[in-house]
Amino acid sequence: MLTRSETPSTALTNPPASPATRRRVLAAALALGAGIALATPLTAGTAVAASSTCLNGTLAFDHNDAEAGTHKPLVTQRARNSNWELWGRRTASGQVERLSGGLTGATDGRFSACYNGPAALRDVHVRFFSSTGDLWRVVGAGTAKPGDPNWKNQTQYTFTTATQNTPPATTELGTVKVPRAMQQAWKITDTLNQLYWKRGTTSRCWTVHQTSTCDPLTVAWRQDGSSGGYWDHPSYPGDTSDGTDWVVLKADDPDSKHLILHEAGHWFQWQLHNKQWPPVRDCNGHTLDKGASAACGWTEGFANAVAAYALGDTRYTFSNGASYDLLDQRVVGSWGKGDWVEGRVAAALLELWGPSGPDGGNWNRTLKLMNSYVSSDFKQYFTQHRPLTGLSTTGVAKTIINRNTIVY
Repeated sequence: MLTRSETPSTALTNPPASPATRRRVLAAALALGAGIALATPLTAGTAVAASSTCLNGTLAFDHNDAEAGTHKPLVTQRARNSNWELWGRRTASGQVERLSGGLTGATDGRFSACYNGPAALRDVHVRFFSSTGDLWRVVGAGTAKPGDPNWKNQTQYTFTTATQNTPPATTELGTVKVPRAMQQAWKITDTLNQLYWKRGTTSRCWTVHQTSTCDPLTVAWRQDGSSGGYWDHPSYPGDTSDGTDWVVLKADDPDSKHLILHEAGHWFQWQLHNKQWPPVRDCNGHTLDKGASAACGWTEGFANAVAAYALGDTRYTFSNGASYDLLDQRVVGSWGKGDWVEGRVAAALLELWGPSGPDGGNWNRTLKLMNSYVSSDFKQYFTQHRPLTGLSTTGVAKTIINRNTIVY
């Protein structure tokens, strides 16, 4: 991780079970909502009683799929758990106003934007936002000065459907596509579901440290962003990071879901540690296959493992479509050895959490460990903190780390 945690160079309903001033300004923006549209309980859709007007449809977006290979085919995907609002006039002479809001379906992106009233609505449309409840959002919309960092743009992406002037009781809009210029914002929003669904707590927030008022995960993305591919957190005193604690992406970074989740993984680790962070230094130029420092290997390796675990695979995919299976010895055999190498740490974690690993087939016990202990590196995590929480360091666990060239 650089001085900012960077990408290596070279009731939301769960789906069916399957594998000094600047900071104050930003904090104030968050406190004011800064575009977070709703604080709605996360459900698979909005249950609506009989209503005078409903606009129904499915929200979808096109995106280039880096996970499918270097050709990155253009595919269409439904936008799950995306905030929407219904706007219109309750009377012919009334003002256009917000009438209701909710989330698209957790599995199918469906929405039923309805309003109960004594008379049919006029001039009705649905507005969509690049956010999910009050839990995560993508900002960066609007105008920007040349060279401004992404985080200076604190407006969510949003668009509206065509206005229905005198709609019937029910209008089927069919598939509503996110405009091309902002489709990456919805890809990010949708992808973060994958991490949230596996967050390992019954709290509606991201970790056990919060139960009602939740810290939102903010991602700043612009197609013309001046920088991207990192989590913007000061790593040590004197660090020149802007200190937003936001994920910052640019251009085609979101083509890779692994990249999105890797950077979100840094934020997630910080949240698991109750906003503490290991003392990470010497992470400049880190790569999957070469070590930079023990702390860098740990935090970057954990973030790589987060991405793979959330997506249910064992690889890391770059935004250009290049992909590396972290458990394939034909791929990793020539890589550097030991716990300084983030690829080795990620592989070891994935095996420990895997179906044949000693941790019960998931990462929940490691997440619980991280709620209580801030490991400075993988060695401290494995040799000191795992025993304190009842996790094995012998037998299968030792075999796994040794297989991944980590020996204690």
